[in-house]
Amino acid sequence: MRGSQRRTSIMERIRSDGSVAVGDLARELAVSPATIHRDLRILAEEGLVERVHGGARLPRAEPGARSAWSSRRRRNADAKEQIARAALEWIEEGSTVFVDASTTCAALAKSLAAGSVGSLTLVTNSPVVAAEFDHDGVHLIVTPGEVDQNLRLIGGRWTVEFLASLNFSTSFISAIGITPERGLSTAQRNIADVLTAVRRASDQTVALIDSSKYGTQSLLPIARVDELDAVIVDAGLAEREREALRAAGAALEIAGEPAAVSGAPSGSPSPARPRNLKVKRR
Repeated sequence: MRGSQRRTSIMERIRSDGSVAVGDLARELAVSPATIHRDLRILAEEGLVERVHGGARLPRAEPGARSAWSSRRRRNADAKEQIARAALEWIEEGSTVFVDASTTCAALAKSLAAGSVGSLTLVTNSPVVAAEFDHDGVHLIVTPGEVDQNLRLIGGRWTVEFLASLNFSTSFISAIGITPERGLSTAQRNIADVLTAVRRASDQTVALIDSSKYGTQSLLPIARVDELDAVIVDAGLAEREREALRAAGAALEIAGEPAAVSGAPSGSPSPARPRNLKVKRR
């Protein structure tokens, strides 16, 4: 059984029973406890489960406790800010862009709000971006749909139908993980459906992925790396990992490094850039 299938089985068991024990899962799925621990770690990072001693359970809100989303937002915050600053170069004055509900795209929205863009239409399915974004020059549009309080996103059929009726110059997306073989992936159907609709409606799609997500593959595919106009990562990505992504066709950019270092290998075309760039930091 592949890891993504195994994690789907684990989630079905947790949703049914409310909690699971590592030993029980290891016996039922015929794998080692170490494998189950790794699966639970991945599911916990996605905000799907809460780790407890000896197993996992569905997330529970506790008075005064930080949400799973808030914890994810703080994780690798410096890398996400670095990526966000690099992503600003893909935004053209007067264009229409989409940012998803990931914590990395929330960092992009924060950087954009701190900039001096004169006019822009920003569409998002993030309740957090909708609540925090403050810039008079930006026309902010929030998608309709159902709010997932745990993941801090708006999704569902209404969201997908709304996005399918729009056109975006550039969309910015993220994922739970990235591999050269499978590209971007997620365990959430509502995330996969939204991002598929966004990609179809976009002239350009840019993935914002911090280096800690390299090597993680989940159940549902979002996009192969060669289907993306750029993959922006932080400088923490190891050189061998960079080369593996480039070999798979990724237009890789390393945030904070000169284009000559972070771009495609010599002889390969550089990724397209929007013209008449006017977004600048204050």
